[in-house]
Amino acid sequence: MIVRKLCEAVLALLFLAAPAQAAVTIAFYAHQLGNKGWWVEFPHAYITLNGQPEAGGPIIKGNYGFTPPVVGPSILMGKVDGAVIAADDAYVAKDTPVFSFPLTDKQYVAVIGVITRWQKAPQPSYDLDTHNCVIFVKEIAAAVGMTTTGDATFVRDPAGFLADLKARNTVFLERWTHSAAR
Repeated sequence: MIVRKLCEAVLALLFLAAPAQAAVTIAFYAHQLGNKGWWVEFPHAYITLNGQPEAGGPIIKGNYGFTPPVVGPSILMGKVDGAVIAADDAYVAKDTPVFSFPLTDKQYVAVIGVITRWQKAPQPSYDLDTHNCVIFVKEIAAAVGMTTTGDATFVRDPAGFLADLKARNTVFLERWTHSAAR
């Protein structure tokens, strides 16, 4: 009984002495073509950020994608206004992340930098073939150190782009899988 109490006390001290593990996790999503009543939901690439920076601060919970505020036929004619938007929880709940991993604080700051730059872009900023949701996510991936492609095949294919991104970065992603298992 005394040995058990002593072991419990030692374990409690170890847990108190261990540094808190905090990190913001990024997840990459590809929303597929679908409809919501009469409204058509177009394919869309976006990310979520959840957690707390290692340095502390508020808990982060959000999602970010780049799209025209109003999707209409004008996107086929050239540039239109674009915005970094957050989807509602039901939209995100329909999707499964293609992959996710914890960010270092440096990577988190880089992601926020990309988001901020896209938010502040002069309007019109959305172009279906050169400045869309896939390109937004591609820039975020590059900012965290992932290898991306310049292949224009994926510019209108969020699922294809993320599958390619995952395949190009297996070593990068395995590093996070192995460190999380430790």
